Amino acid sequence: MKVYVPDKPGSLAKIASYFADYGINISYFYYNRSEHPNRVLVEGKSEDNIFKPLYKDLSREGFFRELYEEDLQITNLDNILKVSVYLENKPGTLADFARILKGHDANVTYMVYNEMISENRAEIAFYVKDPGEISELARELNDLGYHYNFEYSGIDKEESDRIIGLNLVEMFYFKLREILDDKEVDKIKKLVNTSKKLSDTLLKFNREAGRNLEAGQVFGNILALAISSRTKMGDSFHYKRLPSLPVGDILLHAFRPPTGGNIYLLEYDDDLVMIDGSYGIYYDNVKVMLEENGLDPSMINRIYLSHADADHAGLSGYFQEEYGAKVFMHPSAKDIIKEDNRAAGSNTPLLELNHYFTVLVNHFTECKFPKTWQAYKTKKEGEIGEFPIIDNFKVGDLHFKVLESLGGHIPGQVFFLSEDAGLLFTADYLLYVPSLEGDERRFLNIPRFLMTSTNANSMLFHEEMQKLEELAKKIDKTDRGLLILPGHGDYYPIRLAP
Repeated sequence: MKVYVPDKPGSLAKIASYFADYGINISYFYYNRSEHPNRVLVEGKSEDNIFKPLYKDLSREGFFRELYEEDLQITNLDNILKVSVYLENKPGTLADFARILKGHDANVTYMVYNEMISENRAEIAFYVKDPGEISELARELNDLGYHYNFEYSGIDKEESDRIIGLNLVEMFYFKLREILDDKEVDKIKKLVNTSKKLSDTLLKFNREAGRNLEAGQVFGNILALAISSRTKMGDSFHYKRLPSLPVGDILLHAFRPPTGGNIYLLEYDDDLVMIDGSYGIYYDNVKVMLEENGLDPSMINRIYLSHADADHAGLSGYFQEEYGAKVFMHPSAKDIIKEDNRAAGSNTPLLELNHYFTVLVNHFTECKFPKTWQAYKTKKEGEIGEFPIIDNFKVGDLHFKVLESLGGHIPGQVFFLSEDAGLLFTADYLLYVPSLEGDERRFLNIPRFLMTSTNANSMLFHEEMQKLEELAKKIDKTDRGLLILPGHGDYYPIRLAP
């Protein structure tokens, strides 16, 4: 039968005790907290017909009501133990052993007994709040004459994959501990535990990622990078300033924050135009960064966004709120913002995973979209390299064309091209990989020249990459040449040899 129990010490002992009280010998018992935190599968056999009264008792106690409760309980690998124990094959022996565990306040995370495989051997994993209880438990088992052996106790991080019974939240927690120090992980833990919505979203993200293992790993890496951004704000904030470039009467400035997207500024007289930004969590640091470099953040009057991902758009709402900056985005951003889903409007099979990922990244990086913004036009005005020209804008005497993506990375993706100046802003396309630092390479999982992190359509994304390269090479052959300005890393030097 299938029953549901609370995820706390003594729950499994209670179930086993009901079978023992009726003289039923358990022939199969299965509980794996990592698969389901509350579900137990149990079978028994008895010569007497007493299963009906047992069923009534279990039903009266509510053990057949479906339950799913998952939270962060295990935060220390030293508190986890797995034991193989040999039990006499008769009613009550499994219940007796479970009660011993309860006496040491041990919460079972995994318990398996299968008479068909071994009549006497049970495998049990559990954790205790006080690791000192492990030695006390071993002493009691010795005194009672149990035959047993410990498979692991106090696993190190390299062997943590051996541990069974960790739920999804805990597995994510231990992954964070690989990249963040304990102090920062504790902050994330409190953040998750104090927000029911955030905790539920994290659970759903993990479940969806589990069904899409390869995509889930990439999403998880990006999420980990976003969370690690919280450790690089304030006094820990740092940035790289790329060389400022004169382009006619315009001066182009570029900055690389510690994580997130590049920030580009076009300076003309007292006018500052921003093209893409970084995570919202860096807003105060970015203002200081600009002032340190002789740029007044209050002069940013226009912000053109390539797409509505948090690492490119997260700052825009702050600049609008404080300085009244006008923000421009593709109309598709409306659904992305409304639905909290960066893939809204696409037909990707990973739509739900994108949703949970978006909620988490936006929350952890404090993304703030503008309350009001202006949409690019969508009527096709022409075409360059198979990319539709949908809008244009000017900065000083420079003309920029807004090119619409074909939809490979995210709905509503655009590129900005000034043929006169030889500038092409490509966001997450055509990245100059050699310039990316260790964390960026590791977490963004970047192959050569592209970021395959969170694409709505990976096949289409690859096609777009080729088309962009062809377009870039074609423009580069002109007298002006071309400089590619990607959303991550340094300038992309595509200039071809004569």
